[in-house]
Amino acid sequence: MNQSRIREASAHDDAVVLELMTEYMAWALATFEQTYGFAMGMEVQQTADALGKFRRPSGMIGLAEVDGAPAGVAALRVQDDGAAEIKRMFVRPEHRGAHLGSEMLDWLLDLCRDDLRAPVVRLDSNRFMRDAHRLYESRGFVERSPYEGSEIPAELQHLWRFYELRLD
Repeated sequence: MNQSRIREASAHDDAVVLELMTEYMAWALATFEQTYGFAMGMEVQQTADALGKFRRPSGMIGLAEVDGAPAGVAALRVQDDGAAEIKRMFVRPEHRGAHLGSEMLDWLLDLCRDDLRAPVVRLDSNRFMRDAHRLYESRGFVERSPYEGSEIPAELQHLWRFYELRLD
C-alpha cells in the first residue's frame, strides 16, 4: 500500500542517513561528470563527522520512509544570518514519481517556518536537476545569485542554480 512518513532522524539512524547521502553524492557526482565532461573532485563517501553540521540546535536531518524502509533524506542547516539552507535532498530512484520529494520539501518548509523560525530558506541545485527545480519553483522559490555560506566553489557556481523562499 506504500505508506510514507517523514520524520526527524536521530543518531540511531546515522548508518542509513549516511548510506542515503552517499547514494545521493555518487549519483550527483557521476551525473555532473557525464553532463559537463569533468569530475568535480568531491568525496562520494559521506561520513558521520559531516552530519554534525545538520544536528540540532543548528540543523536537522529528515528521513523519509516508505512502508518502514528508508526511501529518502534531506538536511537543514541554519546559516550565520539565520536563514535555513536545505542540503542533500534525495529520493531513491524506485520512489521517484510518487510525490515523496514534495512531501519531504513541505515537511522541511513547515519545520523552517514553525520550529526554526527561519525568515528565509535557501538552497542550491545543479543545473541538470530540472525536476528538482520544478518542485522548488512550485513552492514559491525564486532564483537568486549565489549566497554567502554556500558550499559550491566560486569557480563552479555558474553550473548551479541558487534559490530562495522568504517565509516572513
